[in-house]
Amino acid sequence: MGAGWGTAGAGACGERKQRRSGSVALVMMTSGLAIAASLYMPAHAQTPTSGRTARAAAFAIPAQPLSSALVQFANATGIQLFYDANLVRGKSSGGAQGALSRSDALNRILAGTGLVTRINGNTVTIVDPVAAGAVGSAVDGSTALETITVGGSATTEGSNSYTTSESTIGKTSESLRETPQSVTVITSRQIQDRGITTLAEALDTATGVTVTPDQYYGSGRFFSRGFEINNIRVDGGAVGVTSAFDTISAVDLVKYDRVEVLRGADGLYSGNGEAGGVISLARKRPLDTFQASGELSAGSWNTVKSVFDVTGPLTQGDGLRGRFVGAFDRTDAFYDISDSRNLALYGVLEADVTDNTSVMLGGSYDKKDSTPWTVGLPRYADGSAIDFPISTSLGTDWSYLHHENWEVFGEVKHVFDNGWTWTTTGSYAGHKYDAKYGFVTGVVDPVTKDGLSYNGSYNWGDGYQVQLDTHVDGAFEAFGREHEIVVGLDYSKHSSNVRRGEFAGPAVNLDDLKSSYWSDSDTPAFPSDYYFNFYPYGEEHYGAYARGRFEIADPLHVIVGARYGNYGMTFHRASYNRDGSVNWTEALDYNDNGVLTPFGAVTYDITDQWTAYASYADIYKSQAHYLRGPEPGTPLEPVTGRTYEVGLKGELLNSGLNTGIALYHTTRNGEAVYDPTFTGAYNPDNGSSCCYTASGDVVSRGIDLEMSGEVVDGLQLFAGYTLNINENKGADTFYGAITPKHLVKLWAAYNLPGEYSAWTLGAGVRAQSRTTVKGTEYVSDGAGGSIGIPYTLSQGAYAVADVSLRYDVNATTSVTLNVNNLFNEKYFSQLGSLAKNNVYGEPRNFLLTLRSTF
Repeated sequence: MGAGWGTAGAGACGERKQRRSGSVALVMMTSGLAIAASLYMPAHAQTPTSGRTARAAAFAIPAQPLSSALVQFANATGIQLFYDANLVRGKSSGGAQGALSRSDALNRILAGTGLVTRINGNTVTIVDPVAAGAVGSAVDGSTALETITVGGSATTEGSNSYTTSESTIGKTSESLRETPQSVTVITSRQIQDRGITTLAEALDTATGVTVTPDQYYGSGRFFSRGFEINNIRVDGGAVGVTSAFDTISAVDLVKYDRVEVLRGADGLYSGNGEAGGVISLARKRPLDTFQASGELSAGSWNTVKSVFDVTGPLTQGDGLRGRFVGAFDRTDAFYDISDSRNLALYGVLEADVTDNTSVMLGGSYDKKDSTPWTVGLPRYADGSAIDFPISTSLGTDWSYLHHENWEVFGEVKHVFDNGWTWTTTGSYAGHKYDAKYGFVTGVVDPVTKDGLSYNGSYNWGDGYQVQLDTHVDGAFEAFGREHEIVVGLDYSKHSSNVRRGEFAGPAVNLDDLKSSYWSDSDTPAFPSDYYFNFYPYGEEHYGAYARGRFEIADPLHVIVGARYGNYGMTFHRASYNRDGSVNWTEALDYNDNGVLTPFGAVTYDITDQWTAYASYADIYKSQAHYLRGPEPGTPLEPVTGRTYEVGLKGELLNSGLNTGIALYHTTRNGEAVYDPTFTGAYNPDNGSSCCYTASGDVVSRGIDLEMSGEVVDGLQLFAGYTLNINENKGADTFYGAITPKHLVKLWAAYNLPGEYSAWTLGAGVRAQSRTTVKGTEYVSDGAGGSIGIPYTLSQGAYAVADVSLRYDVNATTSVTLNVNNLFNEKYFSQLGSLAKNNVYGEPRNFLLTLRSTF
């Protein structure tokens, strides 16, 4: 049996992952804002480069196996430890008791084990002094540590765990147990184990999140608790949007360490947005030691992917570090015709300008070329599904999409001598796309099979996003207690120039689909019969926020905060004829200023492992582009919402396992609905026209359950269950039909013991209850008008099972086979309308991946 790696600390606890060759024993410090020098300071000392004041807490680590003692030490100090499991296996520790410096505590834990610690540049190593040829290298207070650089403890890269003890869903790292809202973290290991490549795939594994595919741009839309999640933050910066026109929803995850999702209202840091939640992405940062890794993948539908990732110091000292990631993939879809080719490049530099100041600068470029099939499948007029083969595409081989996205970003962080931290982040992202689509849509007569016709569109666009955030955070003492506060300002803006031309082709009978074809030469050149121009179109957010966490008693904390936000929208559009003459124009510029969104919570530590909480959060969403009658109309007031949540969170098994249960109740009111009292130019596809009115209350309530981490030795588990009941009180019907009442996400990976330790088995299931969509489809009446056909579309409960098998060839190389939809379940990943947008889920497929680290 070979040597193994052991891990202790935030994000991965006592990892037993077995390797088949020896490894250098390594202890890497990756705590959130504390530098390794804090290890050697007494408990009351303040760490010069720490974002927090070191807590004055005595160590209470009892005598026990050495591996467990190291885990408890790592969790007590916020330090993450990596070590060779064979070095500690079978050894005992006398523990560490009393008020000790971290250095003394670690030395006491190692006393009598024959192991010592050494410092080599930016790493700390636990070694056997005989085997390593090191004598008397135990850590002491005189050891120089200035070269040690410490990363965030929320980082999951290298943790080999399905959980992390902290997240950065807010502006600073915060314990999952102490976060008084429902948060899911998809870690680096989960992303690798499950073969996840896009944000949509990652969120499809998250508790309580429903993903619907976006076939136009290869991304997706995300829903939680009946509401859309349309806000996103990167590295705790200002909020962005998840629209495929403006941001990163379709971009490869190779440049991100983890994906975090908060469910519920997030008005404190997001401001304008939906009550579904917010997505937080954490970029990969340069490491302090050289590391290079590569991946080669091949799978179903001619899928091929390659990834290369190299990082490390760029100078002899530790002052400058860099990282570069490149990825390329190409694939055909499971349905006919469609294919895509994607390129992702990412680079970042980090420099320690002074002992207290660091600077980060980076950039990325993403390119997508594809032959897409858009708008999905139609249905019969009675609402029943047409039994298309799952490989059916109603697109054309001349359809194309070219999409480019580029970004530059940076961060400046300074830690004051009193331990407070000032952080400023900024990014600028630009994009452009050019597309032409041809497809078949229509409502099919179940008897004659008529009703379908070819349609198409031209699409051009370009735009940009700007995101800026600056905040100060730190701890202070008052009334004999320690409290924490965050105060900041943020600004974001996105703007687009979009042109769209629509054209129509010949009618076609359902029975003639295979023999009929609409050639590219039969389509009109742009401009088509008529086209739209949306320019300028954009949104602007800016505001101030503050959040305080106050220690009322040892187990009791009160959290209060508020955001004072401003929101502006510019929406100009015009309709043109082929000759360039104007049909109509519309211009709307509107601001919602001085909007206050409060937040409040109470947390109570029942034990060192269990925390109960209750929270209240506000949200609002501007809808100024919907006009109240009479014509020409006035903007509607924003939608407002609030989430009440109570829950219990546990941090168990030496922080290797996180659990949580939450009961939530969200109310939302004021959403725009068509007002039949007035006869305005109603256009639900593009919005902005008169006339609308505010609807009644929407209520969403339910339960979230989640467990993630190592449940027993070698078994990593992610399990989530959500019960959601949502309804529109005014219409006396459900509100968010996309969200099922019951939703289960389950995945487990087991590393076999003993002589089979090179093998890891994975299996999981995604299951949901029945879903129903209601609406009205408008079709031609044959006399120049239209008639409405009401419909109700339903899909029964279904489950999709996935499995994986990984073999570790040696300590640096592994091969993983992923098989998705093992039993080839046929289901709709999205229900649309009678005419379009009904999309099958992927059938059974496989992906074989070779990974190696150099």
